[in-house]
Amino acid sequence: MTESKKRRNRFVVAGFILFASFTILLFTKTPKAVLELCSPLFQNGSLEMQSMQLTLMEKGGVYDQVGQRLKEKGYEHYMLGGITSNDKILVKFILTNQEANDKIQEEITDIFQDYIVKNNLNTQTFKVKVSNDTSTNW
Repeated sequence: MTESKKRRNRFVVAGFILFASFTILLFTKTPKAVLELCSPLFQNGSLEMQSMQLTLMEKGGVYDQVGQRLKEKGYEHYMLGGITSNDKILVKFILTNQEANDKIQEEITDIFQDYIVKNNLNTQTFKVKVSNDTSTNW
């Protein structure tokens, strides 16, 4: 494949990922501040990790599974996701109905890790944070 075709393919994939990210964020309960802050975080990392992030976000995917479990446990939340330049997937749970104390942070992190293991993914690939802060501070 020539270099120009590779670049075109990368551009198409990046455009699709950006479009999918906006679509997902626009059709979920996401505050405007979170939407504005989150989209640049999807553009970091390799195309493989960006693709994996989209797979995690699909209906019935890991994020959906975890979100359903958290709702069952009574946690109202938003979820931010991103990828670092060294291909670490960032996941931030923003609680809206209660304070994110140490016990709750540990419980939500454990739930997330359980679903990562159940879906045969590497727990070391993810960096998880539980907070009440809607910023992208990880």
